[in-house]
Amino acid sequence: MEKILRLPFLRPLRFNVRSDLFSSTFTYGSLAFVRLGSSLVLTRLLSPAAYGLFAILISFAFTIEMLSDVGPAALLIRHTRGGEVRFVHTIWTIRLCRSVINFGLLFLGAPLLAALYKSPSLTGPCRLLSVTFLLTGAESMAFILAQRDQRARIGNYAELFSSIVMTFLVIGFAYVLRNVYALLYGFLLQRAMLTISSHFFYRDIGVGFAYDREAAREQFRFARVVTPSSFITMLLNQYDKLIFLRLFNAAALGVYSIAGNMLQPIRNIISNNARLILFARCSDYFRSDRSTARERYYRENRKLLFLGMMLPVIVAGFSQSIVSVLYDPRYEFGGYVLMVLGLATMVSAFLSASQNVLFAAGVTHSILVGNALTLVSLVPASLLGYYFFGLKGFLWFNLGASFAPLIWAHWKQHQLGLLHLRTELRWLGLAFATFCVCFLLSHLFLAVVPQSWLHLHLHRHH
Repeated sequence: MEKILRLPFLRPLRFNVRSDLFSSTFTYGSLAFVRLGSSLVLTRLLSPAAYGLFAILISFAFTIEMLSDVGPAALLIRHTRGGEVRFVHTIWTIRLCRSVINFGLLFLGAPLLAALYKSPSLTGPCRLLSVTFLLTGAESMAFILAQRDQRARIGNYAELFSSIVMTFLVIGFAYVLRNVYALLYGFLLQRAMLTISSHFFYRDIGVGFAYDREAAREQFRFARVVTPSSFITMLLNQYDKLIFLRLFNAAALGVYSIAGNMLQPIRNIISNNARLILFARCSDYFRSDRSTARERYYRENRKLLFLGMMLPVIVAGFSQSIVSVLYDPRYEFGGYVLMVLGLATMVSAFLSASQNVLFAAGVTHSILVGNALTLVSLVPASLLGYYFFGLKGFLWFNLGASFAPLIWAHWKQHQLGLLHLRTELRWLGLAFATFCVCFLLSHLFLAVVPQSWLHLHLHRHH
């Protein structure tokens, strides 16, 4: 217990290239730079219309994917039989069938979707994108099994390598084709690379058609929780943009989107560390010895939790300096937006960690309840904030609403004897203190820095 109270994550951190935490953080941090570099090149080769069309296509696929999600990865990772060949093959068979159905829905529904957007040319690209469902279905369960065995680095480095290769391929395709097919071909080839590479690992299990009644029953029982949770997740991902455009003008939405895009790499690192590493560890704790799960959770995940907590609050603290240096004065309010969104991301990092502990402990409805609480608190909070305080109220009330699912998750942890409240409060206090220090340093920097250092885009324009 004393080790928990002393906050051991404050000791010097040492990283191992072979560790899952390093590989996940390095991979998704590197991907942010890869995507930034590729966008600088591709925006000179492709028109905005090509990007817009690609975004529409991806949204179609994302919607179908979320509405049909049955949670095969989470089930394999936490189930005691998750390493058995017949169990794995049964889950793979179910996933393959789901992928074939998704392929059929998007392929056959392409003309209807094109008609809805009054763009007949959308049919061909939509049908081409549907092939990704077949490629996903053909992928082995190796990357999921690697997560279960706490070897997520296999999937992380495969993702990084395939993304780098895809970037060069897309640039080449864009140079020749100059249309949306360049993005689609690159997307498909990356998916194919991941599918092929998956079959080089866990070859002793491989893939195969099988039907295990218990496995199938567990999968569909699991789906009753996962599917509605995924549906609410989809609504939450779109809610802020839809309501924002209704309440404010396009310029405000642009500033809001820029701030959100700046935080997206950090959100990706936090969510992927939780999904690929923390959940697998917690599942192992409860499979091996439930009585020591809480102690191991707080002791063995200090680096992961520390990273997820500190990254967003540092960005939030330095938000005004970041925006003032990178953008012209028209986007100055983006610093304020980035600060509030950064604090909200920190809260979501605490929530994600708590939900993974609960999910691994068998409280499989924890994410569903959390998403539902977020939705029912976010809608009235955002509208009340807007009504009384305008844009700033909208932002801060949204941040306040994010505490509702966190409080519920911690209360549930406490009920199960899995919460160490003093440690959680110390983490929260450290995050707040870090934010305050960074906030003061940021404004001190803005007070003393030469004006020529600011608004780089504006000066380059002149």
